[in-house]
Amino acid sequence: MPKLIRFVVINSAIGVLIGWAIAASLLWMNISGLGDMFMHSDAKPVVIALLFMSFGVTFGFAYLATAVMLMPTGKDDFDRL
Repeated sequence: MPKLIRFVVINSAIGVLIGWAIAASLLWMNISGLGDMFMHSDAKPVVIALLFMSFGVTFGFAYLATAVMLMPTGKDDFDRL
């Protein structure tokens, strides 16, 4: 796999995992009553899908964008990635 594709996939996956962890912690810690609203909802799979997909996409892109902005510019530095 080429280096840049591996770079994008790994950093996006890390960001998605961070987003999922934050979404799960929002439900578990019942921030602003979100956990209670989820528990009393009739459409739990839809709520989980919307929450986890939106947090995953947002944090995945943010982590990838940060990694791209901090990426080394020199060829020698990039070869060490």
